[in-house]
Amino acid sequence: MVNELAGPNATPQQYRQIANEVACMNALQNDNLFLKNHACANVEWYGPNREIFLPGKKDAIPDHLKGELPGDFGFDPFGFGRDDLAQRAEDELYHGRWAMLGAAGILVPDLLAKTGMNIEPKWWNVGQELLQGKPIDYLGNPNLIHASNFGAIFATQFFLMASAEVYRGYWESEEGAKGMYPGGAFDPLNFAKDPAKFQELKIKEIKNGRLAMLAMLGFYSQAFSTGKTPLENLGDHLASPFTNHI
Repeated sequence: MVNELAGPNATPQQYRQIANEVACMNALQNDNLFLKNHACANVEWYGPNREIFLPGKKDAIPDHLKGELPGDFGFDPFGFGRDDLAQRAEDELYHGRWAMLGAAGILVPDLLAKTGMNIEPKWWNVGQELLQGKPIDYLGNPNLIHASNFGAIFATQFFLMASAEVYRGYWESEEGAKGMYPGGAFDPLNFAKDPAKFQELKIKEIKNGRLAMLAMLGFYSQAFSTGKTPLENLGDHLASPFTNHI
């Protein structure tokens, strides 16, 4: 069958591609998660032949890391995922998504302030000013969202966060739930429509999430040590990289 599809002059790579597509379709028809993460994705990211954090040292990979989950590069020096790898991976993705939102929430006001918009660029001052009785104007415009009541803000955020967590818990408890990748309303642009592309996007998401978590740690540290915003720190570093650094 593969020979008929590829033709008599097909290259080994073409044979592998067709065989991989057949395996992917079989995985989708039988809803086999393990095969989906292997056959429906580039072998560069999943399975025993995936990239690892220490090239050429596959014997250094812990036994519990088999390349079945997005972002598994064989790195777990403290064995955090040995007992419950799926839960640890979910926790990491959860925090990575929050970090990406947090990093954007810090950088965007910093950038807008530099364009001349009347907005507080120092992210740590926003909450402080609110506690001091100063209002928060969305995008510096009091006609959009003029938040001045700390209790109302706390109640609103508590309601929104609690609702999201309750919904997440309910969704994950349902039979056939897709966990951290529910799709549907959470995928309005249908990024997950192509199974192979979806597996690749999972890799991109966890990579960016890990980068965002490191960025947030850097933002906290630099704000504490210099009292400046990330873009101010960047500007200082570019102006004199050998004196303004870590």
